[in-house]
Amino acid sequence: MKELSRRRVRGLQTHTVQEGRATCYACLRPTSYCLCQEINPFYAHCNVLLLQHPNEWRKYYSTAKLVKQSIVNSALLRGVVFEERVLHATLGDTEPVLLYPGPSSIDCEELPLDERHTILVIDGTWDEAGKIVWRNPMLQKLRRISFHSTLTSRYRIRKQPRRGYLSTIESVGHLLKLNAQAFGKAHYNESYDRLFAVFERMIEKQLAHLGETAEARV
Repeated sequence: MKELSRRRVRGLQTHTVQEGRATCYACLRPTSYCLCQEINPFYAHCNVLLLQHPNEWRKYYSTAKLVKQSIVNSALLRGVVFEERVLHATLGDTEPVLLYPGPSSIDCEELPLDERHTILVIDGTWDEAGKIVWRNPMLQKLRRISFHSTLTSRYRIRKQPRRGYLSTIESVGHLLKLNAQAFGKAHYNESYDRLFAVFERMIEKQLAHLGETAEARV
């Protein structure tokens, strides 16, 4: 976690802000899109480690930022190839489970999760996610978890390539909710609903901006 914090601080220090555009230094979004004041952090019933492709971090609609800000027991590493010593140091004594589909993946409602587990979630396009898994042998060896039921994305400002594909925040939110419900931890779901609420606010802000831009062009 310490290593992660140092990396994030360095990222903030080197970020170049466009002149004349107010930016929030906590989320690196333009202040008009900032959701920091609407986030109420909480502890999840298992740990979350986000592995973010470098192409994602500058995007204002990147939902991994919202996950990291919302879940106290989460961490974020950025890259394509991750040193195993860094992964081991970040995971600590927890058991890693990769959220990624495959023939051997376990349905998220069949594997009981708790604070002894860390769910690894890849943040990027499907091509980028596949590249990260392929380039990291350690990830290929991990037990996998996925959704065996088809879920529909509400990401109305970014088209998903196929039916059943979800944004990062939706993937984390559905995983936590379904797993908690399946194993007698439904009391966590009030907290997990906050992920979907802040996600909807992000979409609303962007749609409002698109509407204003369209009106200005008339």
